[in-house]
Amino acid sequence: MKVTGLETIRLKEFPAILFLQIHTDEGIIGLGENCIGVETVETFLHETVAPRLLGKNPLEITALHETLHQDFIGFSGSAVAVRAASSIDIALWDILGQVTGQPIYQLLGGKVRDSIRAYNTCAGPGYGKGSSNIDRNRKAQIGEHVGAHFEDLVGFLNTPEELVASLKDMGFTAMKIWPFDEAAMRSGGQTIAGADLREAVELFARARAAAGPDFDIMLELHALWSTPAATIIANAVEQYKPFWVEDPIKHESSEALKRFKASINSPLTVGETTGTRWDHWRLLSTGAVDHLMLDPGWVGGITEAVKVTALASTYGVPVAPHDCTGPVVLTAGVHLGMSQPNIELQEMVRAYYFGWYQEIVTELPPYKDGKIWATEKPGLGISLRKEVPLRSDAIVRWSRLD
Repeated sequence: MKVTGLETIRLKEFPAILFLQIHTDEGIIGLGENCIGVETVETFLHETVAPRLLGKNPLEITALHETLHQDFIGFSGSAVAVRAASSIDIALWDILGQVTGQPIYQLLGGKVRDSIRAYNTCAGPGYGKGSSNIDRNRKAQIGEHVGAHFEDLVGFLNTPEELVASLKDMGFTAMKIWPFDEAAMRSGGQTIAGADLREAVELFARARAAAGPDFDIMLELHALWSTPAATIIANAVEQYKPFWVEDPIKHESSEALKRFKASINSPLTVGETTGTRWDHWRLLSTGAVDHLMLDPGWVGGITEAVKVTALASTYGVPVAPHDCTGPVVLTAGVHLGMSQPNIELQEMVRAYYFGWYQEIVTELPPYKDGKIWATEKPGLGISLRKEVPLRSDAIVRWSRLD
């Protein structure tokens, strides 16, 4: 078997998402995906990755993973090279699963659980129609508010009691919210005004009162804050028992991360935007990390995600795969969660899952009563709908074997 084509698809309706399909001479197609800055990732895939991928055996995943790691510059963090390689790696595992007739979780050693607890990240339908790498203000993140189902970002900012009730009705036992982001936009994140602090803490308190003690609430801070400001926020919400405080600061500085952790009592989560096992080792070695988050599309794909998850286990740190991106990364995370013992949770966005994800892929990992799981279908178990590349807003680019 050999790779004969690399196809990328972008949709103007969803400018932050890139889909890719790896085509083979046996007609098997592997599906991958990436999110944010996707025109750059697309160019890198065709300019730099395709020449090293075309004609190769797609089943030699480890060799290809190492080959793509040999870039002279750019292979660190969640830079373009890492994200491009991540997308390729997910698609290669999808091909391997289809060739062997096995779901990816089986190829990773089999199930350690039949399903994994899912938590809802409270974005709304319009959240995925822009790039969160650009603008964090509420108006931009809410997108076009049309009163659609699952306007969860609007919900946690206005009626957290109704939001919690709706989630409980669907079986969810956990959610993630970010009521402090707009305050960071006003101050630049260096400090937080008293009125802003009180407003956001009140929203969190209302959510906790509605949720009760047996429903977990994660606080997302999107790395928008200085260490002193983030410390004030974390201590202000501590009494409302956040399951974790996520990405309070940019964590390039290990010393700042350790100082922050030493100043709070709530559990700390970082890692979502971190790439490769080396960067995750730097985070874990600080001793400040209580929960580790990774994104299969930004960490180096499934191959690297398995290594990072194993590394986290040596520090006694549970892992929660990220998804506020697209259906392929969600599915990859579910396969990891079913096969890796120290994965604790799977993130999902119900506004996406029951919304535009359905328009893009043939099926999704089933969700019911707060749990999500992968099917026994080979590979990822999902595929891109045939009509997606034919859409009027589709931008399709090919690299083919001569």
